[in-house]
Amino acid sequence: MWHETLSLILNSVSSAFIPDLCLLCGSENLTGSTSVCNECRTSLRWVTPPICEVCGKPLTKLEDENSTVCGACLSSPPAYDMARYGLYYEKSVRAAITRFKFNAFLYSSRPLAEFLIEAFDRYYVDGNFDVILPVPVHKRRLMTRGFNQAVILSRKLSKATGIPLDRTSLIKTRNTEPQARLSRSQRLSNLTNAFQVKNGNSMSQKRVLLVDDVSTTGATITEVAKVLQTAGANYVGALILALRTRDGSINPKQEDIVYS
Repeated sequence: MWHETLSLILNSVSSAFIPDLCLLCGSENLTGSTSVCNECRTSLRWVTPPICEVCGKPLTKLEDENSTVCGACLSSPPAYDMARYGLYYEKSVRAAITRFKFNAFLYSSRPLAEFLIEAFDRYYVDGNFDVILPVPVHKRRLMTRGFNQAVILSRKLSKATGIPLDRTSLIKTRNTEPQARLSRSQRLSNLTNAFQVKNGNSMSQKRVLLVDDVSTTGATITEVAKVLQTAGANYVGALILALRTRDGSINPKQEDIVYS
């Protein structure tokens, strides 16, 4: 699409004129080929074990002592096979995603993609995926924003891993309310029947990796996974750049993690 092609051109141009500064804090203390300084990197908070082996969200102390699967996934298994998160949506990560997603600061995609690739290497390096599918946005939002942030991140992940990118087979058919504005119950119903696989046979027997930028309840990847399962996908994994906690706190308590 023309708007995504334009965003790629702008991204390349902006990258060419951005000086060698940390793309999170703006400092000049860069080493090697990274786009993030050591100080920013050490401040990052990754979503690390103990986590649920299915949904990838942190286990409570009680769950960790008794199971490797959280209570939510035991009582209501999600449609996807496995989901994993990179970082918590806080501080410099939150600021970078906001600049990228809502202010079209496309150069912010470079460090964010680096984090996404690092998360992939941590959890999915042996995944043997057939295709990467970015979570789509509705065409109206695409026209307004000019790009789909998940496509840009997915393209960089595809280049780094060699896994083919498919940005056209999965579409969003309804222009739903932004998930961030809704309650948990509203999020779960907001996306019902909002996604579709254009060619019913295109996902048959494939191992699919879904990619998105931010998730809170996991409702989006759950709904997309249902559609992919119906389309015949053999395995659905999900990789999300950042996990947003319920209250957006910098130091969330365990009970503030929202489960699907």
